[in-house]
Amino acid sequence: MVEGLKEMRAHQVVGIGHSLGGVLTLYAAVKEPDLFKQIVLIDPTMLAPGLLRKIRFMKFFGFEARNFLVKGALRRKREWETYREAYEYFRGRQLLKTWSDEMVESYTKSITAPSPQGKVSLSYPPEWEAQIYRTIPTDLWKFARRLEQPSLVIRGEKSNTFLEDGEKEFRKVNPKANLAVVAGAGHLVPQEKPEEVGALILNFLQGPS
Repeated sequence: MVEGLKEMRAHQVVGIGHSLGGVLTLYAAVKEPDLFKQIVLIDPTMLAPGLLRKIRFMKFFGFEARNFLVKGALRRKREWETYREAYEYFRGRQLLKTWSDEMVESYTKSITAPSPQGKVSLSYPPEWEAQIYRTIPTDLWKFARRLEQPSLVIRGEKSNTFLEDGEKEFRKVNPKANLAVVAGAGHLVPQEKPEEVGALILNFLQGPS
């Protein structure tokens, strides 16, 4: 990410990331602060320090707390006969039940492509997603403390990855950051409440920095 920005000779950009993308944006902003003017983290995957300690403890003794995420990714459906079938599949997923039809349509188009067999398949192999879950970082709170740019951190009220304890910890380690909670939304807050998230970001970017 950082190297790509350097190659483009980018300077003073606004870094915006959701979920693990939020964590990576945080890392990049701390490691290369001169590249970024402002930072927006949307429901970043930042478990509270106490829970991260438990994950590290379990891993030390051979119990991988993230295995259920890895197994779930590897079981993910990969192929459909038609695009419409793929859309109906995602439209029926419980995780996406609060999304608009337009959002599900855009999501389906963005993650699928025609396969050589004339069907529709995922644009990326589930093995990539599984590897992401295997390598979720556990040292991110030291980076939150070192974040210097004007920052907005958005949390979905019902998020299961950036919980209220995580929000409190962020306020504690980086009191200069702006934090906002979107009522009724979960971890997929930008897809569930796009207008609310967009308004928060615009207000932040247009305000004093």
